[in-house]
Amino acid sequence: MCNFFGRLFFILMVFLLTYPVFAAEKFTVFCNEKNVPVCYRDETGKYVGIDVDIVRELSKRLGFELDIKLVPWKRVLAGVKGGQTDTGMPLFVTKARKKYALYPKLPLHDVVMTAYTKVGSLVTYNDLNDLYGISIGIRRGFSISPEFDQLAKKGKIKVTEVTNIQNLIKMVEANRFDIIIDTQLAVGFFLKQSGIKLKSLGQVSQPGGVYLVVSKAATFKNPQILLNEIDKTLSEMKQQGITQKIINRYIK
Repeated sequence: MCNFFGRLFFILMVFLLTYPVFAAEKFTVFCNEKNVPVCYRDETGKYVGIDVDIVRELSKRLGFELDIKLVPWKRVLAGVKGGQTDTGMPLFVTKARKKYALYPKLPLHDVVMTAYTKVGSLVTYNDLNDLYGISIGIRRGFSISPEFDQLAKKGKIKVTEVTNIQNLIKMVEANRFDIIIDTQLAVGFFLKQSGIKLKSLGQVSQPGGVYLVVSKAATFKNPQILLNEIDKTLSEMKQQGITQKIINRYIK
């Protein structure tokens, strides 16, 4: 009998230390505004986007009450650092951010910088050497890769920065650039919206994950258990094809 009650007590403690701990809590998320197609407000005023939809599904499975706020990028970082939000997204891993943010093992999605050209163009791309002597468009302030950025800084490749991705796509389609380089998700979204067709030439950078991070200053009772549950749930969503289905909704 004692062994039975001992096992029962152990099972109850494990249960109480996981899912129910989260069920009564609000899941506050800061995401940078106007980050199409990741986090943004649509024409009806609804908060939408790839990461918004992924986190909605994540919070539903974890039993959280979700509260998403779209704010300027600097406020995302400041909110995570100061504990004004429980979580923030989408963050790359950096040494500085790890001082105030807890990262799960799995990202929300991967970012891949990819080169595109006009359909019918004879331009090819295999490595950075192929970028010499051609005109390249990127978004203003974007980092493509350390190697690419260094070549551009030294003036060895011809790079022009443009304000937004819509103009990038229109300019390469009008032969004002030989190629443009941007993220697969952003280009895919705006090609779908505009109906313009471009040819993908391949990746210019290695994939880099962007994460939903937990603030070290947040009031979660068991942050490590939360991180474990986030990883477990994101893994399940990926295996079930849910994550890719969400991505495809925006780019296909």
